[in-house]
Parts: sequence; structure tokens; C-alpha cells
Amino acid sequence: MKQFQSLAMCVLAASVSQGASAQVFDGPIGFVGAGLSFGDVVENRSPDSQVNYMPTWIEGQIAFPIFGDGILGIDGYYSYSDWDATQTNFDTDVPVQELRVALHYSHAVTSDFRLGGFAAYSRNAIFDDDLQKEPYETLYGGLEAQYFVGDTFMFFGQAGLGETFQNPPDQSSADQEGFNDGRFFRAGVTWFPVDSTAFTLEYESASTDNFLNPGGGGGDTGEFWSVGLSGETMLPTDMPLALTYFAQRDRFETSAGSGIALTDLTVGVGLRVLFGADTPRDSWRSGRFLSAPRLPARSVDWLETLD
Repeated sequence: MKQFQSLAMCVLAASVSQGASAQVFDGPIGFVGAGLSFGDVVENRSPDSQVNYMPTWIEGQIAFPIFGDGILGIDGYYSYSDWDATQTNFDTDVPVQELRVALHYSHAVTSDFRLGGFAAYSRNAIFDDDLQKEPYETLYGGLEAQYFVGDTFMFFGQAGLGETFQNPPDQSSADQEGFNDGRFFRAGVTWFPVDSTAFTLEYESASTDNFLNPGGGGGDTGEFWSVGLSGETMLPTDMPLALTYFAQRDRFETSAGSGIALTDLTVGVGLRVLFGADTPRDSWRSGRFLSAPRLPARSVDWLETLD
């Protein structure tokens, strides 16, 4: 909550000090993409267990100018994970499908500073269960800001609250687990060494006091954090096609038992087609907005494994 209040204070002060506003693009802007990754998961239950999986994903976003200096947009992400069920430590509670959709509105305070908010929805399913049968559904949202330093750097931040509101039918209504009364914070920087390439370093954290077994007057807490390095580089083609690549380390901890933790290290590559701009720097400068934070959804992905 303190992190959320701090971001709100900072972006409010910056918006007051920036002066006249300035819209920065004229029409739709965004991208569509897909990719493949490899994940290595280690859980600290005794004895330590380790499994691998291969997620594939599709993604996209589109934004439009609105109200003169406003930017309205939507982004979506869907992933499907392929698991080898013959692995020694395989657990059928591992996640298979994840859907995230978010609606964003940002105000171009100046051509260098944007302040806005977002609302996101996520839906998750575990191994061998259809999304329609065993869903966890979560709503979360908050504030977001982007600040450009010339054409070289973009600093960004997001903070807010979330709640899991839909649980599997076999879960008691008095003992609902998930991202309950959750809070999250995300910050990072994107570097544009040249117009055709962008590198991003980011950190995200989230927590909830009632992640597991919340019935009976108190539950087990959840503490989650993530650090990632990603990039986007235009390919020498006639169309605005970019190669994307990333490495991400996620950590999920719960106070259940003597303290259970899971680490997920993922690396991946993908392709992304831009529209409304020809390069990553132009795309960000012209109106691309931040994607929804990952951890409110990812923490629910791993809930059953940690339980």
C-alpha cells in the first residue's frame, strides 16, 4: 500500500510540474506477436524438486488517441504450457493456461510524460483441466506512468491492488484462495541504444496476506517478486517485424507449513509485428503503453503447486 501511495504522489507531483500537455500520435498504434520459451522450476519442498516446461504465447495491444491528449488502449496475452508428465517430480497442479486482458487510459501531460490507470483481468487453469472447468479469475488495477529522457531512456512504474473473485468449484466459499486483498508494484527502465532496438530491465513485487487457506480466522501469506531483462530488435525486412527475447526469474513464497518457495527461471524468443510505427523507439514515443503487471496472475498460476 505504501508503494502504491508513493507512486501516486510522485506522478501527481510530476503532472503538476510539467506544464502544458502534448499529444504525441494521430492514429492506432500497437503490435501483435507470438513466441516460445523454456522454463525451469525449482520447489524447495524436501527433497527439492525440479521440472521443466515449454510455454508458447500470443500477445497484442492497440491504442488510440482520445480527448485530445488521452491514450485509450487494450492489451492481451495468452499462454499455453507444454509439460512432460513423465518427469520425475511432475505435479498435476502445475499451470497450463493463462489469459490476461487489460484496459488502459493514459494522459499525455507532455510529450515526455504520461500518467494514467489500468484495469486487468486474468484467468488461469492447471494441468489437464479446461479453462471452463477449473478457473481462477482475478481482477487488478492501479496507476501507471511513463517518463522519457530524450530519445535514450524511458522510465516506467505501475502500482495497485487486486482480488481473486472466482475459484474452482471444489473450493469452499469460506476458504477461497488466491490473490486476495493483493497489492503489487512494478518499475523499470527501457534503453534505446539505437532507433531499431530497445532493452528493458524491470522489477516487480506483489504480496497478499491470505494467499492460501484463508478460512478459520487467518491464512497463509504470499510474497512474490520478479526481475527480468528483455529486448526488441527490428529485423532487416520490408515489413516492421521485430525479434523479441527475454530472461525472467520469478520467486513465489508462502508461509504455509515451514515456508514453501518456488523459483521459475524462463527464457524465450518471439516475433512481433508493429503497426503505427516502424521501430521500437518510435512505437514507445508515439503512444505504446505498458502491459499489465504479471505477478497478480502468475502467483495464481502457481497457487495449487504451492498448496
